[in-house]
Amino acid sequence: MEIWQFAFLGIAVFVMLVNFWWLAIGRQTARHDRNWVADCAMTSHFTMHDDRDTFTLHNRRDFTWRTTKDFDENWDEWTAKISEIVGIWYVVDHFHKIRGLAHTMVGFEFSGNRFLMASFETRREKGKRYHPWTGMWNEFELMLVWATERDLLGVRTNARSNDVYLFPCNVLPEKREALMHGMIARTNQLHEKAEWYNTLTQTCTTSIISVVNKVTPGRVPFTWRAFLPGYSAWTTWKREIIVKRGTFEETVAAAAISEKAKKVGLGVPGSNDYSIGIRENDSH
Repeated sequence: MEIWQFAFLGIAVFVMLVNFWWLAIGRQTARHDRNWVADCAMTSHFTMHDDRDTFTLHNRRDFTWRTTKDFDENWDEWTAKISEIVGIWYVVDHFHKIRGLAHTMVGFEFSGNRFLMASFETRREKGKRYHPWTGMWNEFELMLVWATERDLLGVRTNARSNDVYLFPCNVLPEKREALMHGMIARTNQLHEKAEWYNTLTQTCTTSIISVVNKVTPGRVPFTWRAFLPGYSAWTTWKREIIVKRGTFEETVAAAAISEKAKKVGLGVPGSNDYSIGIRENDSH
């Protein structure tokens, strides 16, 4: 083994040990009562109705983002039936020039062209910005944001001009419903008790994988791509989690939505124009 490889391994082990120490006996108390930025001010949570099928989502976010600093705030409630889920979508948002650095999300499509997006994110205090390094040391709480696509996708496609990809998934109806139940349980868990985000152990992608693997054990393997989620689409394509639309490159190209989003615009609060527009000519 080369000297530089020994050095790299030593640094990696050191970081892991320090990270373990900090998680175990360092800054231990995650909290809900901080001075949050506007888009992190509320935590989503669910109420299940007596039929165990109908739910009401509280604090669904539906912001209108003109830029990342110029936006209209809107939080609302949304009611639907789990049995009305007709599709699952996987999102990869490339926000950095380093292709492996990306954000991932899961979307739920309901009958009647209704869409709901879920995103595990850092809950940020005013004056703080996310960085992968600080994200390892209990600097950010973990939150599960539920929002309209015009909000969660629109801020990335239109306000930030990121490269965003929306992949339809191969999921059996009973697994769709089980996934929704799992996400509801995790949302309420985080709403009731704050937890830390961690760049290595509890991120957007690893959190999604944890819920998916509870529904179907071993469905998504924990590979190095989970830690560089910009490459996670390959794993989902290889394991036929996302719908194959030709080669991997062709599948990725078919999932690109940023240019479509800029053309269609965000629409108005309460509308599905954005969601329908980004799926135009989608024949999956």
